[in-house]
Amino acid sequence: MLEEQEKNRIPFLLLHKKDARVMVWVKFGGREVCTQMAKRQSKRTQPTQEQQQPYDNLLKSLLEGQEKEMLPYFLEDAVYLETLDIEVMRTLLRIDRVYKISYKGQEHILHLEFETGSDTKMAARLLDYHAYLYRKYDLPVISIIVYPFRTAIATSPLEEVSHGKQLLVFHFQILRLWMLSAEKFVREHAVAMYALLPAMEGANGQLLSRAIDEMVQYYQDNESTLARELRWLGIVLRRANIVPLEEKRVIEERLNMYDDLMEKDPKMMRLRAQWEAKSRAEGRDEGRIQELQTMVSTFVQVRFPMLVELAQQKVKHVSTADELRHLFQQLMTASDESAARSLLTT
Repeated sequence: MLEEQEKNRIPFLLLHKKDARVMVWVKFGGREVCTQMAKRQSKRTQPTQEQQQPYDNLLKSLLEGQEKEMLPYFLEDAVYLETLDIEVMRTLLRIDRVYKISYKGQEHILHLEFETGSDTKMAARLLDYHAYLYRKYDLPVISIIVYPFRTAIATSPLEEVSHGKQLLVFHFQILRLWMLSAEKFVREHAVAMYALLPAMEGANGQLLSRAIDEMVQYYQDNESTLARELRWLGIVLRRANIVPLEEKRVIEERLNMYDDLMEKDPKMMRLRAQWEAKSRAEGRDEGRIQELQTMVSTFVQVRFPMLVELAQQKVKHVSTADELRHLFQQLMTASDESAARSLLTT
């Protein structure tokens, strides 16, 4: 049957029930190619990738506005100079965070890649990023994979060998958050890193309670930042398994007391006021739609930081002002992150 299908060049689908594999003929570059997928395996792995992505996005967002304070903890002796705009890079590569830094007196490119799960091709993918950044900026590139939670990790260096001869050796760094001392960060009052404390060695209820007290004091003049940092700390706390379960529950109850900071946050109140004013205004020109799309994304970034990328994807596919207004009103009344996620995926 396969030979006959190939001879007639007719695309077909064949399911082997025994091993649950799917054979497919597809057009690729003007030719028809046979491929196969393990059906059962794809069902197992896809949800895991979807669960990991929000945490990757969260970790990337944590550094925004705090690069000067945080980067030296990821690379000792690094001095932050500027954040490079990866959105304008004309490449298919999805790079997490890239910075220009001064490292031991010399300008470098620092590339941070956040990984919350295992990826057998991670080292090779990092090499892609490294080569692109080196060619683009003509500066030494320091590549670091940051693993916040225990998982199988990539091995450095990556070696390419042919008949016993080394063709390439690529060195990169690994940072395992669970091997860092939570007590050390609190002792040094590294408040910018406190949202990551639950993933670090020695994290416990007493230490996190101290950290929360210090965060409240440190951000007393910036309730918006305080609410954001506490929300992120809670997200990391729920995923990490270092803090004992009972102590974790106590800390989560304390964090819940700060939830109303979001509702009273001046930035959120301004967003609502602006939205109501624009809802009363007429006009559906392209500029207005883009403005409304930005407001939806900004609201989600403040209220539900783990859903930022999902919101950005959602608004791209909403083409009218009325739909955007309706979406924003629904998000404002969303009771929790789960309800907001449902609105953004519908």
